[in-house]
Amino acid sequence: MVGCTDLDVDALSDITPDNFPETEEQLKAASGAIYTAFASNYGGGWWVTSAISTDEAILPANGGNWYDGGIYMQCTLHSWTPLTGGRPGGQWAWLYNTINTCNSVYELLAAAEDSEAKETAIAELRVMRALCYFYLMDIYGGAPLVTKFGDAVKTRNSRQELFDFVEKEVLESAPLLSPKNDMTTYSRPNQMTAYTLLAKLYLNAEVYTGKAMWNEAREMCDKVMAFEADNTVALHGDYLNMFNYDNGPQIKEFIFAVPYDENNLTGFTPSRFFVGRYTLQALGGYQFGASSCMRVIPAFYDLFTEDPNDVREKTFMKEQLYEEDGVTPLTYQGKLLSHPKEITFVNEKTFDVGDTDPDFYKGYRSNKFTVSKSQPSTSHSNDLPVFRYADVLLMKAEAILRGAAATNGDTPVSLVNRVRQRSGCAPWTSVDLDHLLDERGRELCYESWRRNDLIRFGKYEDDFMTFKELKKNTDPAYRLFPIPQTEIDKNAELAQNPGY
Repeated sequence: MVGCTDLDVDALSDITPDNFPETEEQLKAASGAIYTAFASNYGGGWWVTSAISTDEAILPANGGNWYDGGIYMQCTLHSWTPLTGGRPGGQWAWLYNTINTCNSVYELLAAAEDSEAKETAIAELRVMRALCYFYLMDIYGGAPLVTKFGDAVKTRNSRQELFDFVEKEVLESAPLLSPKNDMTTYSRPNQMTAYTLLAKLYLNAEVYTGKAMWNEAREMCDKVMAFEADNTVALHGDYLNMFNYDNGPQIKEFIFAVPYDENNLTGFTPSRFFVGRYTLQALGGYQFGASSCMRVIPAFYDLFTEDPNDVREKTFMKEQLYEEDGVTPLTYQGKLLSHPKEITFVNEKTFDVGDTDPDFYKGYRSNKFTVSKSQPSTSHSNDLPVFRYADVLLMKAEAILRGAAATNGDTPVSLVNRVRQRSGCAPWTSVDLDHLLDERGRELCYESWRRNDLIRFGKYEDDFMTFKELKKNTDPAYRLFPIPQTEIDKNAELAQNPGY
């Protein structure tokens, strides 16, 4: 071994609790672990689970591959159990890992010298923690409320208590957040993030607490829409390129997004799941493999045929595939590559569609999040929006439809038509709740809000696939996921959700 013998050297830098974090940049750096923890599963396990537990997609087996003990089939059939592995139980560990990171960083920030930057950093942290508790409340109901690092997780707080906590934290933090929506705030909560989270909270209040709060939801949407006056937020002009691998702070429609990166912040992999295993090879130049396991449910695709000019329909890979010129048929080893719309099974009981080459291409695929040829692995550089402006417009339309007072000259149909116009669709003359839900499906597909929407509209138990031997569970108790049995084994004070 070779080492230094003179250990008496002058320190060129010395980071201690007395001098870090002090500056605005240091405060941001200290908070970085929060966003890394949140990103670790948002575009991965949660993205997949939220899609295949709804009418958006299924993830069947291919000759036994991807069966994985039936965890993906259980998502489609709503037959998961407390013993189920990563789907959907893994969301519990992800959210509490992020919460624990928030609580740990809070102690570091609280010890820093008082400043406006410190106030903003703590407000951002509180909103991120509240967002995690929003998801816990949404998918598990009640959950232990832990706000101090190192405190033991014990009994569950009620869903109402979590609702009240999220509301209080976000309302108190909103005025301390930055009003900007640019490079300086991108991927961290700003004021619009806080108001959009509250709009989501209030829009679903009847589900969470039994009390409707439509006017409160509309009020929060109005707060976000006020930022449009100075172009702080706006609908992006081109729907299709909004989700490309080079998206980012220039997209004014993104209110809060996770800035995934193929090298530095990995874990968002839609093309790995949707793209055919030979498609990328046939196109040439792509450096990663694809598993071709997720399929678009046919009835969900049908939503996109409502208007022949809807550009959102172009996000699907369907029927005959083409070269990047959009004209030349795509082939692999002399065979045409195509996706038949219907998904047929060789064995329904094992959710298996077969393992021949044609079997791998059964079902349409989503290509909403396009990738770069320089991407070295399955991890994308596409930033994934959590909140965006089109959702706010649709939420306000829904709140008014459900009874909130109309404001600022907006009507449900005028708000929906703003979103439709951007996508090239003909304007509607009227809108009802069923058509609004369909429009939300078209606009927000594969952005992890469909489960939340279907539950609010009372359609989560609808049967979106036609099976001969399998039957979907229609018990409303399964609108909540079970607490993982591993967590209950560690903490006997955790009570399981009813119905499990």
